[in-house]
Amino acid sequence: METVQRIQDVYRPVDERVKDVKEVERPLTAVEIVAQAGRCSNCGVPFCHGAGCPLGNLVPEFNEAVAAGDIHKGYDIISKTAFFPEFTGRVCPALCESCCTRNLNDDAVMVRQVEKFMIETAFEEGWVSLPTAEPNGKTAAVIGAGPAGLFAAEALRRKGFAVTVYEKHEKPGGLLRYGIPNWKLEKQVIDRRVALLEAAGIKFVCNTEIGKDISAEYIHRNFDYTFLAIGTPNARDLKIPGREAEGIYLALDYLHGAEMPDCNDPEKYNAKGKKVLIIGGGDTGNDCVGKAIREGCKSVLQVEFMPKPPETRSPSTPWPDWPYLLRTSYAHHEGGERRWNVSSKQFIVKDGHVAGVEAVRVEWDMSPLGKPLKPNEVPNSTEIIEADLVVLAMGFTGVPAEGLVNDLGLKLTPRTAIIPDPARNIYAVGDCANGASLVVRAMASAKQVVGRLK
Repeated sequence: METVQRIQDVYRPVDERVKDVKEVERPLTAVEIVAQAGRCSNCGVPFCHGAGCPLGNLVPEFNEAVAAGDIHKGYDIISKTAFFPEFTGRVCPALCESCCTRNLNDDAVMVRQVEKFMIETAFEEGWVSLPTAEPNGKTAAVIGAGPAGLFAAEALRRKGFAVTVYEKHEKPGGLLRYGIPNWKLEKQVIDRRVALLEAAGIKFVCNTEIGKDISAEYIHRNFDYTFLAIGTPNARDLKIPGREAEGIYLALDYLHGAEMPDCNDPEKYNAKGKKVLIIGGGDTGNDCVGKAIREGCKSVLQVEFMPKPPETRSPSTPWPDWPYLLRTSYAHHEGGERRWNVSSKQFIVKDGHVAGVEAVRVEWDMSPLGKPLKPNEVPNSTEIIEADLVVLAMGFTGVPAEGLVNDLGLKLTPRTAIIPDPARNIYAVGDCANGASLVVRAMASAKQVVGRLK
């Protein structure tokens, strides 16, 4: 019997996908998915479930159902632990796969693709419905409609709360809508889920910023419980000389600024014909590369301060830990260049507009196991990187102490995460409680916090 191998390329052809903003992944067939689910080893100790998935998804169980051709049963299994598999099935880095037992001497099972197939089949077949809940007579306000806020709202509804979600933007979704580009998560997928949540009784109040349009005290006074799910709104900036120049944008502004209602000049975010420099080597930086390519940039270079990771799992992150290793995203297959060990010193400005970046090369002191410890600038390594559009994709720094946090009399940790006040029924979930992280971890945070309510 021929051994089934993991499908290595799940993307649409490059020359096709760079011409549109549709999802880059091709839909796998039922035959492909059943075969891939059949690669699951049904381990005695399923690390994918215990050490991998923050939501505690029953991975071997739904793989077994799908491998037997029972997609409906697989959907029922994942629905017990995950409220929004259509989101995690698209944008999760698949922590479960990194600790799949097959990774020890083979390729991991395609858990994320199985998850996406189950939920999309469920929608196509009309299986998706939300469970009813007996009202408990209590009300809850959720501030923020990102992944943590949406998960918290549905978890609260299932406990019988009357839930109202407040969102400062025009539509719910948070970073799902205003951070992740359409070619990774088409927005109708969010709309489809929000419609279900509304039909189940969750009320959404958009274009409403708590602390400005409605006071935080009003929310706290008029709801029995208050849940903060505001993410980490402060992006990490690069405060070096020349930062005030035109043509330098934070990553989320570059990705979605042209779509925002208050944007008066959407063309400034367009990379067509420009030399684009992306500073930051994470997923958001990768998405910025993808956007620049789709807009027809002249060139795109992505630089990273950290050293280039090893091609294979570093000894510093043994299985089943999330591996420290080089990752190549869909965008890197589409074009552009990547460089590591680059430290930006100042922006080059001509006539008020950015013209490039002066940078130096750094070398890193490494731990015995190969993790970077300390950077050292290389003497006489200064260079000028030409660019007429620069994007800063360096992550997020935390929650500001002023505004909502101050209005509710809350405090922050030294790493600027919100400290909840359970005595006053004020809770924090997701990134604002734990620091910037993954969509799935934000959801898991909401699941844990709401799950502890009596």
